[in-house]
Amino acid sequence: MDKLKIGRWMVCVLISLMMSSCIVYHPHNVPLPLLCEQGEMQIEASVSESAPLLLAPALNASFSYAPVNHLGLQAAASFTDFNNLYAQMAVGTFYPWGKAVFEGYVGYGYGLSYGGKNSDLNNNTYFIDGTYQLPFVQCNFGWRNLLDGGFDVGLGCKGGSMMPQWQKTQLSDDGTENIVEQHTDSHLLIEPQLMIRFGTDHLKFAINFSYVYLTEWPTENSYFNYERFSLGLGLHYCF
Repeated sequence: MDKLKIGRWMVCVLISLMMSSCIVYHPHNVPLPLLCEQGEMQIEASVSESAPLLLAPALNASFSYAPVNHLGLQAAASFTDFNNLYAQMAVGTFYPWGKAVFEGYVGYGYGLSYGGKNSDLNNNTYFIDGTYQLPFVQCNFGWRNLLDGGFDVGLGCKGGSMMPQWQKTQLSDDGTENIVEQHTDSHLLIEPQLMIRFGTDHLKFAINFSYVYLTEWPTENSYFNYERFSLGLGLHYCF
């Protein structure tokens, strides 16, 4: 198969995905706080884009706080529009030694998904919508305040149970709606993340890269799809 045929095949695959499927989940760029001491508070705002389809970008915001030593709290939210929302809360512990930090969290996330109206191969109009729950645990490790306080770097990994309630609804010519397919199977979620921040002691530019893997996901003739990668750029402030 020559390069021209390969290129045409890839374009056809992408067009087919965009026409016949909806994105119900994408990796969320929740920052790795790497808290160090009691009273520390952090906020971050960012914009992220997911791949491979590169659909609408997401707006993200987070708040992290250490009320006492070794206790960390975090709240985060993400949305692409008011029909595609995600929010999570987590509580955990952190242990700094030198400039290195280890964190462990348990949390719960909840999301709304709406894929918009599409047409399938038979020219039937349909849309995908629903909700999902995501109880999870997460471990983070990294270094804070390197290079005279201007550089942070960390790795994290979230593991949880994706519990969806998604459905495909077909629209008839007379305006009636009929549920023709549902996705309610739970899946193990694994979501590693890389974080880089650089700037001043308090204000830093943040880069977050995430990847997600969901086990036993239906791929053949499925209208329920998810993005694999997400890259976020934002501003991080530590009080």
